[in-house]
Amino acid sequence: MTANGRAGAATPTPQRCLAAADQLLRGAGALGSAAVTAGWWPRACACLIRLALEGGVDAYWRRVKPTVASCRQGRAKQLMLRGRLGPGGGVARRVAFTWATLSTAAHHHCYELAPTAAELRRLHTEVSILLTQLNGRTDPER
Repeated sequence: MTANGRAGAATPTPQRCLAAADQLLRGAGALGSAAVTAGWWPRACACLIRLALEGGVDAYWRRVKPTVASCRQGRAKQLMLRGRLGPGGGVARRVAFTWATLSTAAHHHCYELAPTAAELRRLHTEVSILLTQLNGRTDPER
């Protein structure tokens, strides 16, 4: 049950996170327009996209090897994508690079500019592709 008494009403699935990030990128909906007006949308968008990627990695491991999914360290789960049960080195490298890029984009530094809409759109597209690849792989690569 959630805080409002409904079961599973606001579960942050990777698809919901990407949809919310898309709204921020378009400046649509209540969240999008408020974020654009306040100026905090780039970092919020990066956080949502990163959450979607992390959720996709978790979902992959829940399907393929639930004991890995129970690991609390996200970095360990990413590193294991390169292993025998993972989707392959190429996908693992892309996940690691995208996650690191999103982590940098999500953190505020007074000497750096926030990511642009074009950069965030590219990362959004990359995560969508990675989620599709992770969803399509259920057996270990030989």
